Amino acid sequence: MSDIRHSLLRRDALSAAKEVLYHLDIYFSSQLQSAPLPIVDKGPVELLEEFVFQVPKERGAQPKEQTKDSVRQIIFSSLFSPQGNKADDSRMSLLGKLVSMAVAVCRIPVLECAASWLQRTPVVYCVRLARALVDDYCCLVPGSVQTLKQIFSASPRFCCQFITAVTALYDLSSDDVIPPLDLLEMIVTWIFEDPSILQVLMMLQVHLTEKNLYGRLGLVLFDHMVPLVEEINRLADELNPLNASQEIELSLDRLAQALQVAMASGALLCTREDLRTLCSRLPHNNLLQLVISGPVQQSPHAALPPGFYPHIHTPPLGYGAVPAHPAAHPALPTHPGHTFLSGMTFPFRPIR
Repeated sequence: MSDIRHSLLRRDALSAAKEVLYHLDIYFSSQLQSAPLPIVDKGPVELLEEFVFQVPKERGAQPKEQTKDSVRQIIFSSLFSPQGNKADDSRMSLLGKLVSMAVAVCRIPVLECAASWLQRTPVVYCVRLARALVDDYCCLVPGSVQTLKQIFSASPRFCCQFITAVTALYDLSSDDVIPPLDLLEMIVTWIFEDPSILQVLMMLQVHLTEKNLYGRLGLVLFDHMVPLVEEINRLADELNPLNASQEIELSLDRLAQALQVAMASGALLCTREDLRTLCSRLPHNNLLQLVISGPVQQSPHAALPPGFYPHIHTPPLGYGAVPAHPAAHPALPTHPGHTFLSGMTFPFRPIR
């Protein structure tokens, strides 16, 4: 039937319909000679629908597109996967120009290939591509960041991988590595419009549990948290004389929420004491104190020693619960404006 279809595609609609009926006449006549009731296969029906009833053919269109996409991905990977030789510099230079142009003309297939490349390529090369795009759209031409900003709706996957690469680029290793304000505002806009870059940690617990990796595989390294907390502490010290207490409080709230979700989902594995030591130099924050003080029950996961996060499978005691002996426990200042994220609760006890 495929040969007949290719022949019909070269005809006008009327002659194609006549040709279909002619071939079906021959087809069913042949079947009647071998069986009293011919079996109507899918092929003849699809020819009738396409060339007699003028229904556009969709059968096989998606696999064909998937095949094209797979071939495109393989070619892209062959061209730009680092090989650890002298050609890598030329390879990365060409890749930066190609992706920058794809952003300018919103060429989605190239952006999707670049997203896959960013996902599986060592970070040192991802940082080079991120730097090239930041230079092109945030530094060289004022206002061109709007072009980069608009690709969010076209390729969210590329934008997600780009944010990850930018995070590695501006790793707080020195004062010179400061992201442009336009870049920060663009990423905030992206996250505000679609917070699923952020919600991935909340979905992680289910996937780790299904793979029997919950409590065994830490995806957020504790060593990576150390420079982040140190930088927050440094900035808080700098802002303290400027009457920026609200901004500092908000930053610490966000840190506490991120730590809570990372620990509850099993992405961050660390001891309670390590976490307390890490955050001990930070300014006091009610929400952060609650996060680093609990939980109080032991882990049902044999892979985790006592005192390790996460063990988050018991109902929460409730935020602001009254202690058993009020006289022995002075009241802590309340923080009504911020609560734990729904669905990511765990037992805690106030720090004494």
